[in-house]
Amino acid sequence: MEQNTNNTAPNGWFTVFDSLEAFSAAVEKATGTTIDFAAVTGLNTDFLQSTDNYLLLNIKEYYGEVTNNLLFLTDDRAYIFARTHPDYEAARDFAGVLSKPCGKSTMLAFLVLDKVIESHKKYLDDIISRTRQLEDKFEHNAYRHLVLEFESLNDRLEEFHDILLRLQETRYKEVTPRYIPFDYNVLIAESTSLQGRCRRRLNSLREIRQEHEMAATEELNQKVVKLNEVVKRLTALTVIMMLPTLIASHFGMNFVFMPELRIPWAYPAVIIVQVILMAISALIFRRMGWL
Repeated sequence: MEQNTNNTAPNGWFTVFDSLEAFSAAVEKATGTTIDFAAVTGLNTDFLQSTDNYLLLNIKEYYGEVTNNLLFLTDDRAYIFARTHPDYEAARDFAGVLSKPCGKSTMLAFLVLDKVIESHKKYLDDIISRTRQLEDKFEHNAYRHLVLEFESLNDRLEEFHDILLRLQETRYKEVTPRYIPFDYNVLIAESTSLQGRCRRRLNSLREIRQEHEMAATEELNQKVVKLNEVVKRLTALTVIMMLPTLIASHFGMNFVFMPELRIPWAYPAVIIVQVILMAISALIFRRMGWL
C-alpha cells in the first residue's frame, strides 16, 4: 500500500496521503486519470463529481483552519488526501462491509463524513459559546462577525447535507449507504439537527441584538426624559427670575419724569410685589410639575 503518513489505515484498506502532489500522482498512475486537484481544493464549497470510472469528493472542514478531505473512489481503490485523518480503527467494526463490492470506498466515505460532521459540531459549539458572551457585554463588531460566521456555517451545513442526500438517493456504485443504513441515517439526522441548531442560534443572536437595541433605546428615552425635566426646571427658574429683573430694569431707565421715585414707600412696595410675583410663579410651575 502506498503510504506517506504515520496514520496507517488498517489492513491496507485505504491509501492515505498528506501531500496533494503525491495523491494526484498516485491517482494518475493507478487509473490513468489526470485531474487538477489543486483547483478542486480551491473551491469554496463541498464538491462531488461522478463518472463511469470514479467518484470524486471534496468535503471541507471549517473548524480552526479550513482543511480539505479529498476522496478518489473507484470499484477497487479508495484514496484519501487529508491533513487530519478519520478514525480508521472504527472501520474494524464494519469488517463485513469492507468485504463487499465497493465496501472499502463506502466505509472511507462514511468515516470522512462522520469526521467532518464532528468538526462542524465543534465549530457550532465554539460560535455558540462566543454568542453567550454577547449577552453580558454586547459589541457591534463581535455581533456582525458572529452573524457572518453563523450564515457561512449554515451555508456549509446545507452543502454538506446535500452531499449526504445525493449519496443516499443517487445510485453511486462507489458509495453504497445501504450497507450501513442505520449509521448513514444517523449522519443525516445529525446533519439535519445541526442545521436546525445553527438557524435557531442565529435567530437567538439577532434577538440579543434586538434586546440590546431596545435597552439602548430605553436608556436614551430615559436620558431624554431627564433632559426634559432639567429644561423644564431651567425654564421655570428663568421665568421666575425674569419678573424681578423686568421690574428692576424699569427703574433703571433714565427718564426725567419718574414720579414713583419720589414716593417714600415705593421701594418696599416694589420689593414686596417682586416677592409676590415670584411666589405666584413658583406655585404655578409647581402645580404644572416643572418644579
